[in-house]
Amino acid sequence: MRSARIARLARESFLEEPLMEGFTDIRKKPVIALRTILMSLYLMPFFSMTSLLSNDRMARTKRYRRLFSCRRKMVASDSTFARVLGWLKYQEVQRFLLRFLKMFEQRDMLRKRLCEGGRLRRLGVLDGSYMGGHWQVTLCLPGKIAYPVMLRGYRKRGKELEAARELMRDAPGVLGKARPELWLLDALYFNTATIEIAREQQAHVLFKFKKTDLRTVTKDAQNLFEHYGGDEEQSGFDTERLCRWWVRKTEEKFHSEYPVQVVELVERYVKRKQNRNTRCWIVSTDLELSLEEIREAAHQRWQVENNVFKRISHLSGTKRFYFRDPKRFFTLLHILYAGMAMLDYIMALLKDHPLVFAALRGGIKPTWRNVCSQIQEVLYGLSAALVRVT
Repeated sequence: MRSARIARLARESFLEEPLMEGFTDIRKKPVIALRTILMSLYLMPFFSMTSLLSNDRMARTKRYRRLFSCRRKMVASDSTFARVLGWLKYQEVQRFLLRFLKMFEQRDMLRKRLCEGGRLRRLGVLDGSYMGGHWQVTLCLPGKIAYPVMLRGYRKRGKELEAARELMRDAPGVLGKARPELWLLDALYFNTATIEIAREQQAHVLFKFKKTDLRTVTKDAQNLFEHYGGDEEQSGFDTERLCRWWVRKTEEKFHSEYPVQVVELVERYVKRKQNRNTRCWIVSTDLELSLEEIREAAHQRWQVENNVFKRISHLSGTKRFYFRDPKRFFTLLHILYAGMAMLDYIMALLKDHPLVFAALRGGIKPTWRNVCSQIQEVLYGLSAALVRVT
């Protein structure tokens, strides 16, 4: 019963044949179906394949070939993967990554309640990273899952802000009603141009950073707090992160034009041996955010770093293996992001069924690789009924 339910979940949400429709095959007499090649790339995060070569090795195993109902000696080679990535249309892989947006929206996976009793909000996190020898900026929609929905490459260090602004401007047209209502950004984006882009979209921004002297509004707020205290103060204990926190705020005007909340956040982690005390500053144009919501929103800014960049590097090795051709790399990254987002979605669905999830884990810690290894065993056992992609 457990295996049947997990197999049905994987088939309906992760391994459906229509998933790979919409790609143009330029080959005249293909030996391997394009959907088979793309599905193998899509499964790289699921099987922790950290390079095209590791995919090649996995593709030669009997169990993996049986998963694809493949009678050849291998599903596809690393050279085949690289060649296909070179001629795939970039617009098609962008549409592929966006294909999951409707499904996640229907399941209400892309909204977040920042505090108990607060309203559901659509958040957007922008950040840049260096992967595979290339610079890129990613837009993540954090909710019940972390969905890296759009990305943009840029040529060299120092061009992140320009690429991020283009991505911000494009987001409403691409995402529609799923566009962010509150942008969560770091110190690099703290300027009037970013605020103006958000205002044009009827959205707000929240900036989180450490250095008080970054802007005049934070230096003035620090002076106020040291001598008079905050206009509003609050403290509490975070049972999830095991830390005691204190916040105090005031209201200022940024560039004498934009009213903002300026908040100082101090946290003390009770179980840490190092960096037990942390302090940061938060500035937001949304004056309706409560202090609890501001604090949680600041933590949500780490979603793109912890649950996208570090996770895709851990599962697919994007930080370690080098791609000379940026087009090949960004084409692959779209497919890997899609696979990782679907994995996150499956994990969220499994957690909604605690008995099935507990039976699946069998007592092991619920890390991604542990849970994936258990699901793989179920899929291998039912492979003939699962995948019809060759």
